[in-house]
Amino acid sequence: MFIELAAEKEAERLAVAAEKEAERQFELEKSRIEAGVSRNMTHANSSQEVTDQAKFDLSRILPKFNPKEDEIGLYLTMFERQLKFVNIPETNWIPYLIGSLPSEINQMIVKENEEDSKDYAKVKEMLLKRYRLTADRFRQLFVQHQKSAEITWKDYTFELKSYFEGWTTELNISTFEELKELIIADQIKRRTPPEFKEHFVDYWSELNKPFELAEKLDAYETVKLGMKKHVSAIVKKPFFKENVVFHPERKCKTSHPREVNQQRSNDFDKSVSSRPERKSSIRCYGCGYPGFIQSKCPKCTKPKEELKTVVQSIKLYAAESPDSPSSSICLTVCGRDAAFCADTGASNSIAGEEFFKLLRDHKFRFYKRDITMVLADGKERNVEALTTTVNLNVEGKMVRVKFIALPEAKGNRTLLGTDFLQAAAIVLNIQNGTWHFSENPHKQFSFYKNPSDVKENLPTISSHKVTSPETIPVALSETSVPVILREDEGKHLTIKQRDKFNSLLKEFETCFHPGEDPTPFIEHRIQTGNNLPVSEPPYRMTPAKKELLKEELESLLAEGIIEECESPYASPVVLVPKPNGSIRLCIDYRKLNATTIPDTYPLPRMDDLLNEAKSTKFMSTIDLKAGYHQVKVYEADQEKTAFICPFGTYKFLRVPFGLRNAPATFQRLIDLIWTKGCFCSFIS
Repeated sequence: MFIELAAEKEAERLAVAAEKEAERQFELEKSRIEAGVSRNMTHANSSQEVTDQAKFDLSRILPKFNPKEDEIGLYLTMFERQLKFVNIPETNWIPYLIGSLPSEINQMIVKENEEDSKDYAKVKEMLLKRYRLTADRFRQLFVQHQKSAEITWKDYTFELKSYFEGWTTELNISTFEELKELIIADQIKRRTPPEFKEHFVDYWSELNKPFELAEKLDAYETVKLGMKKHVSAIVKKPFFKENVVFHPERKCKTSHPREVNQQRSNDFDKSVSSRPERKSSIRCYGCGYPGFIQSKCPKCTKPKEELKTVVQSIKLYAAESPDSPSSSICLTVCGRDAAFCADTGASNSIAGEEFFKLLRDHKFRFYKRDITMVLADGKERNVEALTTTVNLNVEGKMVRVKFIALPEAKGNRTLLGTDFLQAAAIVLNIQNGTWHFSENPHKQFSFYKNPSDVKENLPTISSHKVTSPETIPVALSETSVPVILREDEGKHLTIKQRDKFNSLLKEFETCFHPGEDPTPFIEHRIQTGNNLPVSEPPYRMTPAKKELLKEELESLLAEGIIEECESPYASPVVLVPKPNGSIRLCIDYRKLNATTIPDTYPLPRMDDLLNEAKSTKFMSTIDLKAGYHQVKVYEADQEKTAFICPFGTYKFLRVPFGLRNAPATFQRLIDLIWTKGCFCSFIS
């Protein structure tokens, strides 16, 4: 049945295509006959009438050139083929060309020299020079071009070929080796963060050699790490210092004495204080307190504890899996060979327990620094940190590095921060397990596979915050922290029960590790049927929101949740503030959702869940962090999640928030995993 229907549809399509082709051949043959008649006519008026008729017929076969949509080189090729088919000599092409071009282009041709305006070759050269697309635009057309229903696959293939040839011709690609480098460089560019493109915007399109492009990206990335180090060291200071001395005799920029400005300020304060207060009609629904709604009422809601802002912080997480790759560099210190781990996330170098003992045995001089230590359970206490400067011999190169040691930290490992990497001019290649000096990239050194200074146990210190201006800020890479009960949790449990519960948490602490691969049990699909792609322009943003958006994009790119793309779909970005002051990246998928076929998978009813949990004596909740991001989007549907912003177009590799059928997919995953047991699953 289905095979017969498919055969009928294919036959209808072929019949329509054959009818269009026959009509096209008829018009071409008609134009050729009329053109031959026009050449044999001797009377001027009759010749003019036939020529006009031929022009009219040509316009029916070949539409007018549109500078905004058409490519001039492709259009002229089609124009020449049509006129050659009807046997019109090249000397008579100019009148036909003028009839096929818009008036503004015709005016430009008329302004040229009379002899040049009659020469088709010179007119063609002028048009190509004026309206020829750039190499980058040819690349975009080649990648993004879609087949329309009005053209055949043969025409679509011809258009793609023309765009690809235009791209390579503009870049003077003549050999297979040059073409290979172009394709590799293009793949690198498509995976480059937006701020890298902004940095090289003046000659980004000219960087078409992979290794040249990679060297520039590595150099900029090294400089960027140094910039982040200096930015993290900025400490906010009060606007006025305590010892500021005001000079009454000095004048402000508007040449008014300070006394006049002070008097104006006092007058303004009096006028503001004298204004009548506006009585608010808003009252709390719970207690009637004026000026607040119930959710914001200070009497009905307990105030949340304020989060302390940490300007400079030290985070020490030394968890390490024995199977994970280590970027350890061999060096010589104090006459002994050692292997220390290079950490690009640490702005300063940290001396581990064993290395600290070695430095102390060699009588190194340490300087004390007071810091506040925050334990893993959230408590704070003041401790002393020690700093010293050490000379390291790295493959014959002497590097002077300042280390920070924490005497109370036990079992932590030595880390070489970005201060060491910059001083030694070292470039890491984690993928290949090698490193090299920036001045000699051809000489590669391998990472040490079994470093002696690696400790697998966790220190009790989770983070530090600097409280003195003399302290040195450090930021190390974050890995797992021990998952145990806090003091405010499980207060009704006995000591034996708490120890048993903590042992259970430690046994399954891998379940709480962030940054894992998406679940293999399900993929999210976006069924849009035969609907055309939907797209919208990006929303306007303030400079402050653009900076927040850039940070959020970099975070999502680093976590592998999104990647840059080229897609006919485009949904705008919206930044929504969270209650804790941070922002959430949301996408306005309303147009995409309107074209998506709904998934009717049942979601749990809240009244059923309450009724089911009514008889339970104890309940425990498990909340998933960014649960949608743990589900992969089906590869063929990833381009439909594309969103547009001032920094480019990106697509989601994991399920974003806001898609129409995302709750159904997630509920199906929950039901697939928790088919048995005393569980109640719901989506809040």
